Amino acid sequence: MNRLLALARKELLQVARDRLTLAMMVMLPVLQLLLFGWAIDTDVRHIPTVIFDQDASAASRDLVRRVELTGYYDIVGEARSYDEIGEAMRSGRAHVALVVPPRYGAHVSLGRQVTVQLVVDGSDPLTVGSALNTASSLVAARSTELTREQLASTGARPPVAPITLEPTVWYNPEQRTAVYIVPGLVGVILTMTMVMLTAMAIARERERGTLEALIVAPVRRIEIVLGKILPYVVVGYVQMTLILLIGWGLFDVPLTGSMALLYELAALFIAANLAIGLVFSTVARTQQQAMQMSFFFLLPNILLSGFMFPFEGMPRLAQWLAQLLPLTHFLRIVRRITLQAASYPEVASELLWLAAILASVIVVASLRFKTKLL
Repeated sequence: MNRLLALARKELLQVARDRLTLAMMVMLPVLQLLLFGWAIDTDVRHIPTVIFDQDASAASRDLVRRVELTGYYDIVGEARSYDEIGEAMRSGRAHVALVVPPRYGAHVSLGRQVTVQLVVDGSDPLTVGSALNTASSLVAARSTELTREQLASTGARPPVAPITLEPTVWYNPEQRTAVYIVPGLVGVILTMTMVMLTAMAIARERERGTLEALIVAPVRRIEIVLGKILPYVVVGYVQMTLILLIGWGLFDVPLTGSMALLYELAALFIAANLAIGLVFSTVARTQQQAMQMSFFFLLPNILLSGFMFPFEGMPRLAQWLAQLLPLTHFLRIVRRITLQAASYPEVASELLWLAAILASVIVVASLRFKTKLL
């Protein structure tokens, strides 16, 4: 028993001396608790919404006001056609559109049945469910009010519901999970492998004692770094191609947009993750530490980026933090291009975010390299 306790004590001392591992042990459960308890909410509110009001009457404006008062829809603008609705969704400006038909107010005042359309971006099934459920409840409640008003004024109940809702799901009308998940997996897998492999590549050289030999070799230090990370750029594109081909062939995931544009923009995302891996390599002393840091970084990426949970369901602070993650912006790019056939201008804002993140990480990596690595 004494020998067993001595071995256990020795192991505890080793863990206590490894400050990075100790920090991971403490921070990981705390981070999980904070993310799941505070930042994750599947009851999606504040969904960006555009209004296509073809009636422009007092009754239609009252309906729009009721929609906004639910707290589930944030009115971000108006559309004048279905084409403008498509542009708003492809650019990410809106996920929902409320379409009020012509003569809506006249039909309501005369007690005739009228149909209101709700167009929803199906590339995010969780948002679809929340948007449709809330709209259905709202229309049913308003329809009941009109029925009571007509009953009070005429003494007769209308034969049909005064207002009905016509839900229309674009880009994923069958609401298949694979259509939503597979494009997102491109970003998640690239994040995991690019960060981890780059961090481990430098840590491996340090563990083997060959990093010093590389430093004194007749090559510039920037060439050492580029030589280490360039192979993983190829690996990243191979992984991306495999996921898209398998998703298209086995799961019938549509690839409707320009693959050339997607591959071009993926270069920034891959570069950003490689740079983050380089920063980790200046902290990690062993491959094990590099792997631990990579998984620690992956957790908030999966939970906050919009891969598993809707972005709009998070508190505002969590959304601000998510904007600092490269995966958040690449998920929007890959889903808009593959599912919505988005063009360059419609993903330009996400591209600017990726470029800003990449530039910031490169600055940090350069400063760390000068003092900690080379």
